[in-house]
Amino acid sequence: MSNPIMLYLPLLTHSDLAVRQQATTILLTHYGNRALTYLRRLLDDPELSEQARVALTSIGEITGLRIELRPFRGVYVHCLGDFQVFIDSRPVQAEEWGQSEGGRAGGRKVQGIFAYLVHCGEAGATRSEIGAAIWSNGASASSLARTLTALRQVLNHCGGNELATNLLYTDRQRCALNPDLYRSDADLLEQTFKLAIQTETREGIGAAVPFYQYVLDLYDGPYMEGIAGAQQWATERGASLLNKTIIAGERLAAHAYAAGRDQECLQYCERIMTHEPCATAVVGWHLRASHRLGLPVEMQRAYHRYLAATGINPRRKRDDPIVQLYRELTA
Repeated sequence: MSNPIMLYLPLLTHSDLAVRQQATTILLTHYGNRALTYLRRLLDDPELSEQARVALTSIGEITGLRIELRPFRGVYVHCLGDFQVFIDSRPVQAEEWGQSEGGRAGGRKVQGIFAYLVHCGEAGATRSEIGAAIWSNGASASSLARTLTALRQVLNHCGGNELATNLLYTDRQRCALNPDLYRSDADLLEQTFKLAIQTETREGIGAAVPFYQYVLDLYDGPYMEGIAGAQQWATERGASLLNKTIIAGERLAAHAYAAGRDQECLQYCERIMTHEPCATAVVGWHLRASHRLGLPVEMQRAYHRYLAATGINPRRKRDDPIVQLYRELTA
């Protein structure tokens, strides 16, 4: 699979700052923090490394994000949006998960075990817990052992024997991933959100803005979507991650609105409403900013999207805060 960011390189390195800004906005809106990993992968390409370095530098200057100008090394797991595992600067391809475990169906189980162990963190999980999480009716000891062996083979194929040996720990009872050898976007989001809250408490919203922005950049879609069995064990954490993202977006929108930056407020709101169109506080800021900008069509669109998502009948639910606000603003 080719690197999708290659198409953006001419725009990210364009001489016109406005073009670079627009390309950066589109790139981060579509790919989130994954874009930076894609670009760092290109630092290993002798033909594209200089363009990738310039693009990364430009993104850092435009957004204020902390940028690392070195090829990606280690294991990085995208749990938000399309699940993907990067080992060094290379993604594990879909076909590689199933190369030693009977093709696509077996590969989904191999990938599912890896995702579940990422979810469990340092504590890991017992073999019976893994079987219950990944197989709808549980797994026999031989099936689980065979799939764990296949997972180790995938890690060995993609990262070498040392990585496979040190990353995946298994014994007769428990399995776990070495937390020192991988990181995930979900963990980074939780850590960044905590730092944002602490910073706002100590220094005010202005100082916390970059951290809240990074939370938005990290959230690229539902947690562990498409992973085998995830609907049973990922729901609670997925809701928590989305809630943290919604709070970050609401704080950014409120700050932008208070400063009179209504267009910026709308952009934050739209990013959140893409994932959760019935986030009440965010929809409220969207309506206020649209009203102040004189954009009745945008107000109506956001309002009806909210009604559709919540199932609210505005004639019967006049006390709903969004219904009340929309009536006040359009009176």
